[in-house]
Amino acid sequence: METGSIGYRSIWNRSCDLVVYWHFWGWKLLCTLSRSMMPFGLMRREMACEGYPIDLRCPGSDVIMIEMANYGRTDDTFCDADPFQMENVQCYLPDAFKIMSQRCNNRTQCVVVAGSDVFPDPCPGTYKYLDIQYECVPYIFVCPGTLLRVQAASSQQEVEHQAGAWCKDPLQSGDRLYVMPWTPYRTDTLYEYASWDDFTKNRATTTYKLPNRVDGTGFVVYDGAVFYNKERTRKIVKYDLRTRMKSGEAIITNANYHDVSPYRWGGKSDIDLAVDENGLWVIYATVSNNGRLVVSQVNPYTLRFEGTWETSFDKRLASNAFMACGVLYAVCSVYQDDDSEAGGDLVLYAYNTNRNQEEPVHIIFPNPYQYISSIDYNSHDNQLYVWNNYNVLRYPLEFGPPDPTTGPLVTTQTSSTTPYQSFSSTSSPSTMRPLPATFHPIGAINKAPELRPITATVPVTRRPPRPRPRPPQEPELQEGCDPSIARSIQWPSAQRGETVERPCPKGSLGIASFQCLSSPVQWNPRGPDLSNCTSPWVNQVAQKVRHHSYYITVS
Repeated sequence: METGSIGYRSIWNRSCDLVVYWHFWGWKLLCTLSRSMMPFGLMRREMACEGYPIDLRCPGSDVIMIEMANYGRTDDTFCDADPFQMENVQCYLPDAFKIMSQRCNNRTQCVVVAGSDVFPDPCPGTYKYLDIQYECVPYIFVCPGTLLRVQAASSQQEVEHQAGAWCKDPLQSGDRLYVMPWTPYRTDTLYEYASWDDFTKNRATTTYKLPNRVDGTGFVVYDGAVFYNKERTRKIVKYDLRTRMKSGEAIITNANYHDVSPYRWGGKSDIDLAVDENGLWVIYATVSNNGRLVVSQVNPYTLRFEGTWETSFDKRLASNAFMACGVLYAVCSVYQDDDSEAGGDLVLYAYNTNRNQEEPVHIIFPNPYQYISSIDYNSHDNQLYVWNNYNVLRYPLEFGPPDPTTGPLVTTQTSSTTPYQSFSSTSSPSTMRPLPATFHPIGAINKAPELRPITATVPVTRRPPRPRPRPPQEPELQEGCDPSIARSIQWPSAQRGETVERPCPKGSLGIASFQCLSSPVQWNPRGPDLSNCTSPWVNQVAQKVRHHSYYITVS
């Protein structure tokens, strides 16, 4: 493999080494210091030789959508090896696309090692490489509807700690679980498990030692970072699990903390973080709101507060709370040392931040062990992750038709079998003043709806669907391939077996080609051939490399 190195200084006045090497598109440059210095468009195709990792990433909350994948060898110019290991250039693994899609789709980052641990060997004896084309698309959730019922537990496991919390990252595919047992004044460790099976067998994949001790059980993991309440403070901390570094910290102004307004079970659970289809939330109480529940939406990347809503429900009456579809739900449950069970186990209170109003709710909540210390909702699988008295449980939720949140807000009180009331504890009665009937007694503070993320559980892509071959029983209809757009190029219709040539995408030189296959009749699923496409600047560099001018200064 021919390579060259170029000294490069970026517009940020930082240096890096550009390695020049040949691949399908021609001569390619790789900055060994920072991927962010490369043009954004060039980061959508990645290749890795056998035995080496490939790292796919998307900016912000965008997620990976695999377009093409092959593990094998289709030419002899990439990943040099002994000649006999490069002779086979018709080496394909049909399952490569499926494997990469399962591992990387809907994730913001994905690292895969090109090798037999991940892929079956399609051609023993050939030195292979992994070739990936992917897009970064917005991760859009669809709200499943209005909460109707908490179903029976789908998973249950006994654990060593009475209290704690566990969750999954809704923005990452796979079965990884994150667990944080709670021990007073000694909670500072997060455990990662590769799957539910590993968790039941107590086989932790990774252990993270957090930079601070943690108050309560209100941690969440969102987009590869853990968010938690720093002990004895009203601060929330963001800790990046990939870099193992603290990447942010924010103060929740006026929030009660460290057992001033905890949930019923105590545990310094004053500040509780939550995630749902809308993103990251923090649930807490303030003195100015008389210890009642307050919920704020937080930007997970800047930790800026984008909206705050005050409610009429006393936080100390709740066993826990969670967010789903922008609605705050408070759970009241019986504890094992209660004198009576008159209160029952219920989702008893709901506040809709989309409509700035309370909503009637009366849903039975399973409570077999009578010591709930955490409840977390996952918008990816629509389940609640609960820690209850030395047991962890997972409860599927049943949703009904979605609430028309785009309609006008109702300013009159809704009638129901359970009339609205001001929820307060006997130890700290509410002093909320009644307001005129035309106003909500509770509502949004500094709400910024234009900053709210798009709401939805499935990623939605706006790409045209992949061409599908017609049924074999109708061969007379399969005359050719329909017009298509691929790799930013418009391809006209083509006869079966025909190869169409078009100019390369804007910003590059050369001719691209796309083959219409004969059987089945469809465009080549590997995509257009852009091996003859190069940019003018890279072409100049290639010429200098060919003339052995490997070290060049680019100003």
